[in-house]
Amino acid sequence: MQHEGLRPSPAVRASASEDGLILLDVERGLVLSANAIGARIWHLIEQRQSAQQIAEQLVDDYRIPLDRAHHDVAAFVAQLAARGLVGPDR
Repeated sequence: MQHEGLRPSPAVRASASEDGLILLDVERGLVLSANAIGARIWHLIEQRQSAQQIAEQLVDDYRIPLDRAHHDVAAFVAQLAARGLVGPDR
């Protein structure tokens, strides 16, 4: 999923603020929370950006090294995908 766009599951409802993010999977009753960077990643997923594009944006937003951004985005997206909260934008 590194170079293909991502999309949120239609069953997910999100509430984001500058403090973080709350995700609710209405089909499974699953609730997840994330920090402000997780909220930023989610916002970029909602824009159908790829993991590569998201990592590059985090480098610009937070002035972190690209390899760290790739690692953090991949880990976050993998957790979301494992729970069925995101998938490829097809």
